[in-house]
Amino acid sequence: FMAHSVNLTVFLETEDANQVLRRSRRAAFMFFEEILQGDLERECLEERCTYEEARETFENTEETDKFWSLYFGGIRCSSSPCLHNGICRDTIRSYTCNCRDDFEGVNCASAKNECRHEIHTGCQQFCYPEFNFYRCSCAQGYQLGEDDKSCIAQDECACGRFQETLTCPLNPAEREFPWQVLLLNSEGKWICGGVLLKTNFVLTTAECAMLSPVSVLVGINQLQGLNQVIPVKESNIHLRYDNTTGENN
Repeated sequence: FMAHSVNLTVFLETEDANQVLRRSRRAAFMFFEEILQGDLERECLEERCTYEEARETFENTEETDKFWSLYFGGIRCSSSPCLHNGICRDTIRSYTCNCRDDFEGVNCASAKNECRHEIHTGCQQFCYPEFNFYRCSCAQGYQLGEDDKSCIAQDECACGRFQETLTCPLNPAEREFPWQVLLLNSEGKWICGGVLLKTNFVLTTAECAMLSPVSVLVGINQLQGLNQVIPVKESNIHLRYDNTTGENN
């Protein structure tokens, strides 16, 4: 009798027990979903999200549109950035282009056999376009590197090779160098030097040219003391100049 009484008091029938368990699990599941709803970091920052997922986060079309326009960093496949029939794929705040076999580059803009002179790409010295690719070569005193693009100096006196010290110091008494010039800024102050190659052409460094000199002072080292100031018409900086490493300065 006591056992039967305990059974009626403590334990429920199967149908009633299932009702209790079902309601409890449903409530816990809904609570878990409410916690996840609106979690922008989980939805769109840790992984790629869709517009619909972002809309669920903001629960507002206007706010969603503002976020969505910035989510791609202003550049996405809708602007068709991939050239020459390249296939565009959206990524978080950016995009990638899958290029055809005969094109390459960020936007598939360059043919693989096209000689280019951008920094860190293409041949370091000489380039020859061929059928499917371009071929690089080097000047005398240099050897083509393992990447088939860079040129490594083999000769101590290779043209253009940087040397820390002069092997043939000049006699201080010999100061007449008519090919030396000074480059002046807009205030008439000299900012750097150069070498007169022709009557209308001065060679200087890319670093100097980026200071925007406006005139050239010629005749600074002539013993007669005669000089003239000539305005700069145009500046041309080496296409492969790298202001970080100083290469092609």
